[in-house]
Amino acid sequence: MPIPLPHALAEARSVRLGWLIGLRWLAVLGQLGTIAAVTLGFGIEIPLVPVALVIATEIASNIGLQGWSHFRRRRGRLPGPALLEQLQLLIMLFDTVLLVFLLQLTGGLDNPFAAFLTVHIVMAAVLLSRPLAFAGTGFAVICLVVLALTHRPLEELASNADLRQLGHGVALAMTMGVSAYFVTRVTRALARQSEELTRERESQARAERLEALGTLAAGAAHELASPLSTIAVVAKDLAGRVEKKAGDAEDVEDARLIRAEVARCRRILDRMSMESGERAGEAWVSLSLGEILDATLEELPTPDRVDVEIAPTHEKLMARVPREALTMALRNLLSNALDASPPLSSVLFSVRLLDEGYEFVVQDRGVGMDSEGLRRATDPFFTTKEVGKGMGLGLFLARSIAERLGGSLRFESEVGRGTTVRLGLSFDPSSDSFTGG
Repeated sequence: MPIPLPHALAEARSVRLGWLIGLRWLAVLGQLGTIAAVTLGFGIEIPLVPVALVIATEIASNIGLQGWSHFRRRRGRLPGPALLEQLQLLIMLFDTVLLVFLLQLTGGLDNPFAAFLTVHIVMAAVLLSRPLAFAGTGFAVICLVVLALTHRPLEELASNADLRQLGHGVALAMTMGVSAYFVTRVTRALARQSEELTRERESQARAERLEALGTLAAGAAHELASPLSTIAVVAKDLAGRVEKKAGDAEDVEDARLIRAEVARCRRILDRMSMESGERAGEAWVSLSLGEILDATLEELPTPDRVDVEIAPTHEKLMARVPREALTMALRNLLSNALDASPPLSSVLFSVRLLDEGYEFVVQDRGVGMDSEGLRRATDPFFTTKEVGKGMGLGLFLARSIAERLGGSLRFESEVGRGTTVRLGLSFDPSSDSFTGG
């Protein structure tokens, strides 16, 4: 079932919070490594207790943030966009203050790692709206001024130009590396989320069109019910009068054919009316693959032109499906294949098992489709048939049903070599009934 669009948007925004948490852990590791290097490697004395308290505060806040985020995601209570943006701004302001404290304890502006203040500006530019990004940048500048006014230099850094130059080189490289890592990872994640949102919007648009078609079908069924009933009564009377007057056998057969076709139209309209209101909530039932094939052929006008192919070992395999929705989609595929094939030729209808599901395959013997036809095959009201021979809704409905069932509809076609359509479905994860009968 598609994820509701507001939920998907919240998921996209929550990606930013996840990367922010990851970056904070990376900062903690970098700070610990730097402290170990300057104290053990270079013998520089720094106030370890205050520094440790600042880093412990950073670790505790990140653990709390990560736990809160995990709890909200598990409960499906993702925070709204405004709350997320405000939270991200507060985290960055908090981290800027912590970094200023660390720098004040370890040399102030002489500390090469003062360059890491620019990382917070990069984070604000990527994660926040323009006003909040400028607010975060302004706060970082204020912290820089405060740091300059409360400058407490370290003697080792002030008197050792080579060490200071080395530190600036390392700090600059790390700043560029962290910034590049953060920007590329976040933008890639957001690009993937944007693609998912685009697909979700397209799916919702198709669902809305399908709902409109369902309403149209219900209206057509209601409007046509009365004239079809009249035609059925007249055809019945006509057949009776022709038989009583010993009329021509062909006329009697024609009258009976009219009644049969009217009855068939009534069944189709009744099903369309029911489907327009109930299809989305149709119950899933257990059917064998053989039963699905048989149910699909029931309402087909010329089932004798369909060659059914299924392995004997697969015929009794059970699957949980919404019967009416699936069989309607398959009938649409078969009807299109029969229309595309020459009048006396047959089409192939088969079912095959896949690694994680199964697929129904319909193969016609028509003229095939070009690239433009393949691209637009499932567009509503697109058809290559003659005027009056089709409305161009069969493949659109089949694709909509396949996607609603978590499956897919794929086409393989070449001009002059016919078309193969594959409707693939995954095994129903809520059922273990896909076993041999």
